[in-house]
Amino acid sequence: MSAINQDKLVIIKNRIQEIKKFYKHLVFYVFVNLVVTFLGSITFKVFGDFIISNQYNENGFEHYPLWLVWGIILGLHALKVFVFPDIFGNNWKEKKIKEYMNY
Repeated sequence: MSAINQDKLVIIKNRIQEIKKFYKHLVFYVFVNLVVTFLGSITFKVFGDFIISNQYNENGFEHYPLWLVWGIILGLHALKVFVFPDIFGNNWKEKKIKEYMNY
C-alpha cells in the first residue's frame, strides 16, 4: 500500500471513530434521560445559581432541564462531527505540529 493510501486509511479510520463516539454519546443521552425521567426528582448544582434538574411543576421547570443542557452539548457534538469535521481534526493537528516544528 502506498503512503498516500495509508494516510487516507488513517484519516478514514479516525473519521469513523469520531462518528462512532457521537452515536455512543447519543445512545447514552437517550438512556440516561429516560432513566432520569422515570426516577423522579434529581438535581445537580453545577456552579453558582446554575442548577440542572428534571423537576417540573405547574409553572414549568424550576431549573435548567437536564435534557436541554445535555441536548445543546449533544447538538454541538453533532455539528463538530457532521458539519465541521476538520475544525479540530487530524488536519488541524498536523498543521499545528508542522507550525511548531518550523518555529
